[in-house]
Amino acid sequence: MSRPKPDSAVLTLRVPAKLHRYLTREARRRRRTRGDIARSILQERVEGSSEPDLLAEARRQSLLVSKRRSERDTLALLDAVADRRGWKSPAAP
Repeated sequence: MSRPKPDSAVLTLRVPAKLHRYLTREARRRRRTRGDIARSILQERVEGSSEPDLLAEARRQSLLVSKRRSERDTLALLDAVADRRGWKSPAAP
């Protein structure tokens, strides 16, 4: 366990069981402690998230695609903006 920073304080709080289960699942998934997860959620809420809002980004992309005139235009847009780093090309039939 790391030493607390001199400019930090301990906070103890009671949370509903549903929130506790969420924190536990996220901690396991991210391989971090529940405290780390709770701390990052609180910090993002107070300071504003440095990560993009995924729902807002999905909505933005949906609106962008819905303005296309045809399926061909939509596929051309997707082909142009797709981030394929780390993806393998599909195998030829």
